[in-house]
Amino acid sequence: MNFWRIVNKALDTLIAISAILMLFGIILSSNVRNNFLAIGETLLGSGPIGIIVLISLLWLGRKIPSTIQKLYKAKGLNSRFWNNL
Repeated sequence: MNFWRIVNKALDTLIAISAILMLFGIILSSNVRNNFLAIGETLLGSGPIGIIVLISLLWLGRKIPSTIQKLYKAKGLNSRFWNNL
């Protein structure tokens, strides 16, 4: 059981770091912005299935803001952040 807890914490950390990098990419790069708009338009244009996929992707990202907040409060990737996660 402890192994799966470690894997879950590592995945949460990697997803939060990738979300931070995506946010920087959206701000700095027009190519990333265009890609996000294209995937959103594709999913919304695919009818009910695309909307369900978009909602499920947003649902999967529901823990990202709290993980980023914990990372900010711990002031980096350290044992305090790992224990709070």
